[in-house]
Amino acid sequence: MNFEEFTETIKTGLVQVFEMNDMDITVNKIVKNNGIMLTGINIRQAHTMVAPTIYINDFYREDVDKKEIDNIVLKIKRIYQGRCKENPVGEEVKNYLDFDWVSERIFYTLINHSMNEEMLQNVPYLPFYDLAIVFRCVFHIGQNGIASSVVSEDDMKRWGVDTKLLYQLAAKNTPRLFPPVMDKITRYLKVHANVPDSLLEDFPQDDDKLYVLSNSFGINGAAALLYEGLLADCADLVGEDIYVLPSSIHETIFAGVSIVDDPELLTEIVQEANDKVISQSDILSYNAYRYSRKAKRLMMIRSEQETVPV
Repeated sequence: MNFEEFTETIKTGLVQVFEMNDMDITVNKIVKNNGIMLTGINIRQAHTMVAPTIYINDFYREDVDKKEIDNIVLKIKRIYQGRCKENPVGEEVKNYLDFDWVSERIFYTLINHSMNEEMLQNVPYLPFYDLAIVFRCVFHIGQNGIASSVVSEDDMKRWGVDTKLLYQLAAKNTPRLFPPVMDKITRYLKVHANVPDSLLEDFPQDDDKLYVLSNSFGINGAAALLYEGLLADCADLVGEDIYVLPSSIHETIFAGVSIVDDPELLTEIVQEANDKVISQSDILSYNAYRYSRKAKRLMMIRSEQETVPV
């Protein structure tokens, strides 16, 4: 079964399970981070303006059978019901039009600028070296994950605000909504990624000098680079300037400069990891950075570009 057949079969199954609920079920192709195209199922109640989007790409296998498809359909139904219970759709629309409500929920994320140029044409953003700071509104954080949407140019005009205000709100809200996590890489993998001790024993001894910077959810955690004073705290932790490796949009790795003999190699390490290890949708940057305690600023290792946020 190819993916198109799988998609139609899932849609047909959902139409059947929601037959008595007056639902409108549609399939949409949606461009996500770094231009990745995903297929989403929208399940919308009649007479409502918005619908949760549930992506089905990860459910697909060429050899998927009918029993598995039936289970996938039921799982999608449970996901939909869980999201509606956590945040009713009608309230979601009403709240999104109320900027007083939205202003407490605006947060920022970091994405690659050049890999998202098309998307950035339609959303407010601020340049940050080779990256872009984009803004999102979080609707709820629950057992079924984090529901949020990108703030568009139309949203900004509707609310009567500008990019500068969005950044000010996000700078206040993001550390509160997504508290930072700063830990040694081995401990981070054990606590936050559930990597067993047996695998961590194989880590080289020098890895004890590597640290991870993310947030408590491990989602879009690279934005912690923007938290006021946090990079200074990272440098204080190791007692010197630090190199920062953008391992993905979800976290960065940092280490004291004294353990790195050739900083130029760091950029090559980042590039190789992006090409061979990191999922394309999770790539943040092909560059490495250095934070100076004296200058109190982040700098790219291989660039004269020094664009910083407002």
